[in-house]
This record gives sequence, structure tokens and C-alpha cells, in this order.
Amino acid sequence: MKRSTQSAQGAKKLFGKITPSYLILLSALPFVIYLFVSSEDYLQALKFIAPGISTTIIVAVLAYIVASILGLILASLLILKLNERTLLWFSLAAILMATLSVFFFSRPKLDYSLVGETSGRVAIVKGTPARLSDAIKAGSFVSDTEEPTTRPVRGVDSVAIAFERLEAGIVTAVFVPTEQAPADLPLLWRVSFLPDAARNPAMGLAVFAVITLLLSFAGWQSNHHPLAIFAELYVDMMRGIPMLVIILYVGFPLQGAIRDATGGLINMSLLTRGVVGISLGYAAYMAEIFRAGIEAIPRGQVEASRSLGLSGWQTARFIVLPQALRIVIPPLGNEFIAMLKDTSLLSVISVRDITQRTREFSASTFQVFSPFNTVAILYIALTLAASSMVKWLERRQKRTAR
Repeated sequence: MKRSTQSAQGAKKLFGKITPSYLILLSALPFVIYLFVSSEDYLQALKFIAPGISTTIIVAVLAYIVASILGLILASLLILKLNERTLLWFSLAAILMATLSVFFFSRPKLDYSLVGETSGRVAIVKGTPARLSDAIKAGSFVSDTEEPTTRPVRGVDSVAIAFERLEAGIVTAVFVPTEQAPADLPLLWRVSFLPDAARNPAMGLAVFAVITLLLSFAGWQSNHHPLAIFAELYVDMMRGIPMLVIILYVGFPLQGAIRDATGGLINMSLLTRGVVGISLGYAAYMAEIFRAGIEAIPRGQVEASRSLGLSGWQTARFIVLPQALRIVIPPLGNEFIAMLKDTSLLSVISVRDITQRTREFSASTFQVFSPFNTVAILYIALTLAASSMVKWLERRQKRTAR
């Protein structure tokens, strides 16, 4: 009798550590296993979807790390105080960037001509700015009195190869430097433009100069640090944009703009685009969490550390951050769980996580219940594992705090 009582107490103590909702889910585990073992449809769906689990976890972990770093940086910017010379330095930086922008805008322009027949394929030398080749494709270079007609283009490696294609009849027109264009061919379009090596830095510096001037003016008017205003603007903007829109923007227009600006040097993979998109979106939420944790530390502790001779970095490293991290562990854990679920949005840019694999399996087999029930079960398992890890960290942090 005593042994049975002790066994019952031990079992109660063991299961007492598990929340009631988890107990209900654990009781359903045998039925889930039986479903996958007995049903061929569910087993096939699981085999096809399972490789996407690693992709989902990798994206979530990498995005969480990057978002945490960005959030901590933004939180540090949000609490910056305005110094006497801050606005002066920002104004000088804006003037310097504007001067460099004018310098790049004043660089010599290139003169190109489109020569040949008015219809047919056009040979374009590789390295020609995309905006010009797009204008030729759309036929938008013609005058207002003419009807624009689309024209197919063919990329070539050099001007010599372009003329070889023209002589062979493969193309009917070429877009080449004006000094190399034959005088006997009809001139269809002539344009002068800055090369991308000068245009891209000129436009980038001009944009940064305007932003810096606006931040300086806002800082002067509100008596806040310009970087704090920038961080607050970033947080408010990102929290107002749906995560799906951010992912689509990073996945397509931003990726294309970066690739064109760097001449193809930076060409992010689909996985990288997904990580960047989720990181940029969740960094705003992380920043508010870190800021709240930092501001929860009594001001007297910071003043006491300064009176002991600690620098600002030492105060943050040894006094503020250790206490702030204990406070923000629960909300940071919730953000990781939310981020883990939001990886499903990456299926819109064809990242092959478990959601994308589910869509592929459903499209190829015309089955609905087995793949989507499977992915739902997988997400439940992943989020429960993440939630258990967060609760374990909370309990451990409480023990160490004592």
C-alpha cells in the first residue's frame, strides 16, 4: 500500500510538471502515430513534407538571431541622448554626402545610339543599364507622335559581336556607343546617360544626404537625437506593414534593385531573402521589447555604476543588459514562436519550407486533408517544442536570479 502510494505520488509529481493542455495533446499522440502508420496518404505526405522541417528551423533561427541583433541596435539608438555637437556633425555629414553626390552626377556621360531597322530584334551589349534596355523592349524611346512598339532584344558580350549578329541577319538593329555606330545605318534613338558606376553612388549619396538633413532638422526641433528619431521611424513603419508585404518586397523589388545596383555582385538566394525579410520585420518588435527591458532598470543603478568609474559600455555590459535580458526572456520567446509560424509566409517566394512542400504535394496529388493536416501537426510540434524551451529558460533564469 505504501509503495503504491509512493508510486502514485511520484507519477503525480512527474506529470505535475506538464501543463494540462500538454497532457491532452500527449494523450492524442498514439492516435496521431496510428493515423500516419495506417494511412498511406498521410505517410506519403509526411515523407514529402518532412525535409522542409530543417529549412523552417534554419530560417526561424537565423532570422531570430539577425532580428535580435538589429532590435538591440535599434533599442540602443532609441535611448540615445542629444549632445551639443551631434547636430553639427550630422549637418556636416549631410553636406559632405551632398558634395560627393554632385561630384558623381558631374561625371562624363556616355553617348549611345540605336541604329538599324525599325522592326525586328535588337542586339544590346552586356552591361547596358537595365532602364535603357527596358525602354527599347517597350518601344518607349520613340517620339510622342509615333506609336510605341515592343521589340525583342538579344544580349551580346561586345560591340564587335553585335555587328557580327547584324551582318548575319540574326538581329536587325544594335544599341552601341555613338562613336562606334556606322553612319550608313538609320539612327533610331540617341541617348546620353551616366554610367551605373557613377549614377548609383550619386543617387544613393543624394538620398542619404536628404535623410540626414531631415533627421538633423527633426532633432533640432524636438531636441532628440537624430538616430533615435530614425529608429523610432523604422519601428513605427515596420510595425505598420504586414509581414507578407515585407517578405514580398524584399523577395522581389528590393532584391532586384540590389542586384542591379551591385552589377549582379549581390544576388540573394531565396532562403536569404526570406531570412532578411522576416528579420527586418521582427527587428521592430524586438527593439520595443529590448527598449522596455532597458528602461525597466532603475536609473539609480546606472548612476551608481557611473559614480564607481564604469564607462558607458561597461555599465551596459555588466549592469543594464544582464538584468534587462532576464526581463525580456518571456516576450522574446513569444516572438520566436511567432517567427517560427510566420516562416510559412515564405512559401509566396518559393522557399521550400514545410508549407511550400505541402502546397507542392497537394498540387501534384490533388489531395487536401492529408498534406494540410500533416503540416498543421508539424507546426504544433515545433511550436510546442519552442514553448517548452522558453519555459525551461524562464525557470532556469529564476533559479539563477535567486
